Amino acid sequence: MTSRLFAPPGVGHLRICHTGQVTDPQLATAFAAHRRAERALAARRAELFEAIGEAVTSGRVRQADVVKQMGFTREHVRRICYSYEEWRAGRNPEWKIIRDPRGSRIA
Repeated sequence: MTSRLFAPPGVGHLRICHTGQVTDPQLATAFAAHRRAERALAARRAELFEAIGEAVTSGRVRQADVVKQMGFTREHVRRICYSYEEWRAGRNPEWKIIRDPRGSRIA
């Protein structure tokens, strides 16, 4: 039996997923707005992580200062910097960062 905690969001008895067709105009508009917001968030997140990586790897800012200002863990900042260095060297062309162990999503 599937836990209710891990079930996809539902509307009444219908399940909505990212691949389903939405026929109601109001739902379609809301869904499109949600998708635009997700793309904008991903772009802003990439900008933030690039700024963190640049500041720390250039030596302008210490990792500890980023931890205090942003509320990230030191390990999370270290992974951002490592991923930034890999991206700058061309070994990680898509600028993807792994998930934070606390569960917050990273680009």
